Amino acid sequence: MCNLQRFVLLPIQVSAFKKQEEHHIVQITSQFLRLDHLRDLHLESPSFLEGCLDQMLRCLKSPLGCLSITKCRLTESDLTHVSQSPDISQLKSLDLSGVPMTDFRPELLQVLLEKVAATLQEVDLDACGITDSQLEAFLPALSRCSQLRAVSLCGNLLSTAVLEKLLRHTAVLPCLRQERYPAPQESYRPRGVLLEARLARLRAQLLEILRDLGRPRIIWISLRSLTRNHFSISFSR
Repeated sequence: MCNLQRFVLLPIQVSAFKKQEEHHIVQITSQFLRLDHLRDLHLESPSFLEGCLDQMLRCLKSPLGCLSITKCRLTESDLTHVSQSPDISQLKSLDLSGVPMTDFRPELLQVLLEKVAATLQEVDLDACGITDSQLEAFLPALSRCSQLRAVSLCGNLLSTAVLEKLLRHTAVLPCLRQERYPAPQESYRPRGVLLEARLARLRAQLLEILRDLGRPRIIWISLRSLTRNHFSISFSR
C-alpha cells in the first residue's frame, strides 16, 4: 500500500455526531501517513471534511499532482490551509466543483491560484457559486497559469461584463484549449427562464471579442435550460 499513487474516496454516510466524525477523519488521515508516493487525491462528497482539511493535509508525505475535493462544504480556513500546504507546489489538476464559495472572501482563490500558477494545467470550479467580485479578484492569478490547458467555470453567477474580462485575461494563455463558462446572469429572467433574443446578442458579442483578440479559439457556454445544455462559439483566422 505504501506505493499507492492514486487515492479515490467515493461518497459515504457519516453520523452527525462530532465524536464519530472526528474518529472517521482520523481513520482516513492515518492511512495517508503510509502513502509515501501519493500523487492523486480524489474526495467526492466528503461530508466529514468541513473545518478539518488541515488534518488531512498535514498527513501527506509527498507533493500532489492532482487534488479533487468535490460536492461538499468547506470553510474559508480549509481553503487557506490548501494554499499554505507545501504539498500543492507541483499541482497540475485542481477540482473544487460543487464546493459553495459565494460567501468566501474574494482573495482566497487568488492566493490559491498564485501558489500553483507555475504548474497548474486543469482547473474545475463548476457550481461553486462564484460571483463577479470573486472572479475579478483571481483573474490576474489565473492569467499567470502559463501551463493551463483546461478551465471550467460552469454554473457560477457571472455577468456579461465579467465574462468579457475573463475571455481577455485567458487569451494570453498559450496552452489553453478547453474553456467552459456559464451563460451570464443577464441571459435569464428572474426565475431562470432563458431569454433567447438576449442570448443571441450575447453570442454575437462574445464572437466579436474573440475576433478582436485575434487568436483561434473555441469556448463552450453552459445553459440552465431543459431543452439544451450548452453551445459553442468559435473563431479561426
